[in-house]
Amino acid sequence: MMLRRRVALSPLLRSSALSSAAPRRFIAIAPDPNPSPDPTQPPSSSSSSRSDRYDSAISSGLSTFAGIALLAGAGLAYHKWYKWEVLRKMGRAFGEGYDPVMELANAAALDAEGRKRPSGHIQREEQGFMDELMEGRELPGEYLLLLGPKGAGKTTLVVEALLKNGADGAAMVEAHEDPEVFRLRLGKALDFEYSEDSFAGLFQRKDPREAGPLLDIERCLAKLEKVAIKYRKERGRPLVLVFNNIHFIHDDPEGHSLLHMLQQRAESWAAAGVLTTVFSSDDFAPYRHLKKNASRMHVLRVRDLTPAETHAVLARARATHFPFEEPLDPEVSMKVWDLVGGRLSFLSKLARQKDVMKAAEEKVESEKRWLLGRLGLIPDLDDDVMDEQKVSSCSMLLFQEFARLADEAEEENQAALAAVATRLRLLPPIVADDASLDAYDLPYMLPAHDVALDYRRTREVMTRPDYVQDLDHHNILHIDEEHFVRPDSRLMLSVFRSIAAEPDFEDKLSNVRDRVDEIESLHRTSELTVKGPPADLGGFLRIRVGKLEKEHEGGDAGEDDGGRQV
Repeated sequence: MMLRRRVALSPLLRSSALSSAAPRRFIAIAPDPNPSPDPTQPPSSSSSSRSDRYDSAISSGLSTFAGIALLAGAGLAYHKWYKWEVLRKMGRAFGEGYDPVMELANAAALDAEGRKRPSGHIQREEQGFMDELMEGRELPGEYLLLLGPKGAGKTTLVVEALLKNGADGAAMVEAHEDPEVFRLRLGKALDFEYSEDSFAGLFQRKDPREAGPLLDIERCLAKLEKVAIKYRKERGRPLVLVFNNIHFIHDDPEGHSLLHMLQQRAESWAAAGVLTTVFSSDDFAPYRHLKKNASRMHVLRVRDLTPAETHAVLARARATHFPFEEPLDPEVSMKVWDLVGGRLSFLSKLARQKDVMKAAEEKVESEKRWLLGRLGLIPDLDDDVMDEQKVSSCSMLLFQEFARLADEAEEENQAALAAVATRLRLLPPIVADDASLDAYDLPYMLPAHDVALDYRRTREVMTRPDYVQDLDHHNILHIDEEHFVRPDSRLMLSVFRSIAAEPDFEDKLSNVRDRVDEIESLHRTSELTVKGPPADLGGFLRIRVGKLEKEHEGGDAGEDDGGRQV
């Protein structure tokens, strides 16, 4: 311990220093190089200082370990809670009244004053089946594919069934061509965030979605499987998941991977009875891919409305839009059906027009202009558009065949429609919701009303079967699960008949086909140009076709001097 020297001062100087008001002065004293030990301090030892360091290290280690253990326990508890919360939220997505599609349908079903609008829909044959399916009482051990042309009412069937049971145990996802968008829509329908709302993402070095949207979709379906198993145990019925408009998924390897992933889950869920999957498609292509690996798939074809159902929809809709007009005559409804058919998307637009028959005729002309703009014939075409005209000419051959079949059945069709109109006059102006219209459509069941060709006959007529699926994709033709090809709608059949009835149609078709054959023959012709000295121009040229052997290299022995060999 460092000690300072004591300096003695005289009493006079001490008293003067104490009494003086001047500032005190301090004298710096150098430390003693050999200080004597302080008797009041205990002697220090190296063992006690080492023990203090050990105690301090142990205390710091215990504090650190306790902090890490507390952090790990909190993280583990949060991880367990988050996994439980994910399953709870996904289970809530199948609760009554949650589905976003149903919310949109309910919003559209109410008027400005909050009252429910009349739907204008009729009870279709397929609706009862779909209602039972949404309740989990149909298709045990199977999954469903709704197949039908665009606008036939597939989505309407599903939404009506969701509204009836309040989406209890059911959810609906709209498909999309981009897997990223499909991933987001699936997450919204199932209330799944793909761990994007987890704090654990702050401590991850890599993006959990680095492998792409397909891996995220697989994770979501794995979570859904756990929810479905729990729901089955608690409620004794399967969940229902609808993938609507799967024809939007691209017909390419990435789209096939997504489609097969969904099908694999649908097969396993159907086998276990925990979840019923419903696919909906306008096109034949998804069915073609699903059929390869399908063992539990059930196909339901959604048809257009019958003539009697068409009259019921038009009469009910016109009573809403034109309440002061006279009820629609069944004979007018039959003429409208003969032109445009019973497609719901068409009827909903025609019913808003005061003159329904005129609107139907204008619809036929509009579709005809669209079809000719896409597949119209170009006589004396240039070789630059040969590929396009090959598609057009082959398609027109098929359209001509459909028109011929329809013309052959014209007399029978008109008699059948007149009989349906007579029967419908016995009904009230607006058919009741629970009225059965089957008895009034008996003439409609005649085969003459279904203009269709099987796939084999279609290949023979078109001569290029690879164009059929493209026409199906653009809603010109429709291919069903039995491989029958028919016009996409009665409206399209009317367009085919109108085109084939044009006076110069046959001449145009023959001209285009001849011109295509001529251009193709020119492309198949090879031209050989030989250049040589001017003296050789008057001789002859011998061409040998085949493998060049050694004995041929020197030319033929008996060859004349005036000729050359190539």
